[in-house]
Formats: sequence, structure tokens, C-alpha cells
Amino acid sequence: MTETMTTSLVHQYAAMKPTEFGKSIEPKWQVAGELVKQVQGAVEQKFLTPLDGARLISAITASLFGYDEFILREFSPETLLAGPASRR
Repeated sequence: MTETMTTSLVHQYAAMKPTEFGKSIEPKWQVAGELVKQVQGAVEQKFLTPLDGARLISAITASLFGYDEFILREFSPETLLAGPASRR
């Protein structure tokens, strides 16, 4: 059985043509919108606190759009420690 491997989001978006961006983002944005509506409903029905709702929306967005790959992996403590010291 052959395994398939998804290219990292950083590599996908770095290689993407500007005209491909919208087609790539739109399906994820539609899913995010539906999930946000569900979270809003849960907050309104008091199943979640507003703070929990905000945290959940943040986590959904981060998961769908690869926040950890774009931000956390790019600037992990290990990466910062491994690089040369620099002053800004």
C-alpha cells in the first residue's frame, strides 16, 4: 500500500500562483464559516461561555489554515535558539 503525503501548507502556498489562491482558500473558508455559526449558536444557548466560544473559533481557524505551521513552526523556540543571535 502506498502512502500519500500532503505537502506542507507553507510549501503549497509558497509555490502557488496568485490566481490559485482563491480556489484553494474558499473551501476552507466555507467550512470555517459553518463551524463559527455553530459556535455562535452554542454561546447564545449558553452551552459555551463567550470566552470559550472565542477560544474555539480561534482553534478552528488555526487548524483549518495551518497557523501552527506558518507561525509556530517558523518561530519555534528551537529554531530561535539554533539561529545566530541578532539584535533588532
